[in-house]
Amino acid sequence: MRILVTGGHGFIGKAAVESLASQGHEVFAPRRSECDLLDATSRQELLDRTRPETLVHLAWQTKHGVFWTAPDNVSWRDATIGFLHEFLESGGRRAVLAGTCAEYDWHTGAKRLVETAPCKPATLYGRCKHETFTACESLAAEGVSIAWGRLFLLMGPREAPTRFLPSIIRPMLQGHTAQMSDGRGLRDFMHCADAGAAFGALATHELTGAINIASGHGVSLVDVAKIAAARIPNGQLDIGALPPREDEPDALVADVTRMTQELKFIPRHTIESAVEECVEYWKAQASAK
Repeated sequence: MRILVTGGHGFIGKAAVESLASQGHEVFAPRRSECDLLDATSRQELLDRTRPETLVHLAWQTKHGVFWTAPDNVSWRDATIGFLHEFLESGGRRAVLAGTCAEYDWHTGAKRLVETAPCKPATLYGRCKHETFTACESLAAEGVSIAWGRLFLLMGPREAPTRFLPSIIRPMLQGHTAQMSDGRGLRDFMHCADAGAAFGALATHELTGAINIASGHGVSLVDVAKIAAARIPNGQLDIGALPPREDEPDALVADVTRMTQELKFIPRHTIESAVEECVEYWKAQASAK
C-alpha cells in the first residue's frame, strides 16, 4: 500500500515508518520543512504528490511542558479534521490517528481504563483531541474506516530531557541525587518503539474505533525511578523532595484487550528493558559531549 505518515520522524513516528517499510509498503514521511500541516494548500499538495491509500496521522503539538495548554491545539484540531476530509476526498481508504489517555476522566476510580470509559478531558490538549475523535466517529458512522489509537505514557531514547525518566537519569549519571515526588500513583508506560509498531499494525488492519495503545501494566513512578537508579553506579534518589503535581490520578492504566486480542499486538519491551535502554541512551549522550 501507499501509506502517508505524518510525524514520521518523531518520537513514535520513526518506529511506525520502520514497521510499515519492513512489511514492504511504500511509505511517505514528510518532514516539517516539506509540508505545513496547518495550511490547507500545503496539505493538498502533499496528498496530490503522494496519493496515499492509508493515512497514519501522528503529528500534533507535542512540545513537553507546553502541549497541555498550548493555544495551537485548536489549530491542530481544525487542521486534522480538515486533513481527514481532504484525504478521503482524494481517494484515501483508511485513516489511523493518534489520540490520548488525556481524553478520559482520570478520576473515575477505575483500575484500568477501557475504551468505553467516560471521557472528560481536563486540559485543552485532551479536549481538542477528543473533539477530533468525535469528528472521526461521525465519519465512521458513514462507513469510513478509521482507527483512533489512544496513547498512554511513553518512554524511550530521544525523549525531551525534561520528561520524567530523563530528569531522573541525567542527574544520577552526573553523580548527583535525583529529586522527585513521592511517585506513588500507578502509571502505564510503553516504549516508544512499541507504540510506533502498534500504529504500524493498525494501519494495515481492519480494526476501527478507539483502541488503547499502552502496555496494560501499572507501575509507580518511584518504582520506575528505582529501576533506573539500580542501573547507574551509586545512583541516588531523593523521593518526596518535590511536591506532587496538582490533580494527579491515583492510577492511569489502560485496558489493552482490544490491542492484544483484536489487533493481536503484543509490546516487545518490559518496563525493565525500556528503562535500561533509556539509561544506556543517556550514558551515550553524556559520553559524546
